[in-house]
Amino acid sequence: PDWCEIHDIYNKVTDVLKKELEPFTLISSIPEDIPLVRLDFGLMEQVIHNLLLNSSQYTPPGSIIGFTARYNEGYLTITIEDNGPGIPDVLMDRVFKKFFRADNSKPGGLGLGLSIVKGLVEAHKGKIRVENISPGVKFEISIPTEIPDINRIILE
Repeated sequence: PDWCEIHDIYNKVTDVLKKELEPFTLISSIPEDIPLVRLDFGLMEQVIHNLLLNSSQYTPPGSIIGFTARYNEGYLTITIEDNGPGIPDVLMDRVFKKFFRADNSKPGGLGLGLSIVKGLVEAHKGKIRVENISPGVKFEISIPTEIPDINRIILE
């Protein structure tokens, strides 16, 4: 882990997914004064990439995809939500299992994306949860992290 800027991770992922996200209205909410957090940039980039890509694949074009990041009392919370069809309630407890694919899944893929996301979040000692919203689905990641003491950061 190293000091990371959430804006940088978000901007890198949305730039890579520019074509996939083009048919959607992407609404982001990241406070300008959100502090640096200690994360593995590459792993968190993969988490956000997988979740935004899933939203783009399962949400009808023209829909809204939302991204929110906030820091509060030692936790970074990232929320990604869309207004697609959601996840059938009977499948909700299996979405993070390896090789799980819903019946309405798009062709391709091995059903590993959300399993990988869960593993990467847990590698940060964090938690991920999913819930259906009306309409759509919301993924919420909560990761314990410190913020820098500006007086102690050594610039290299």
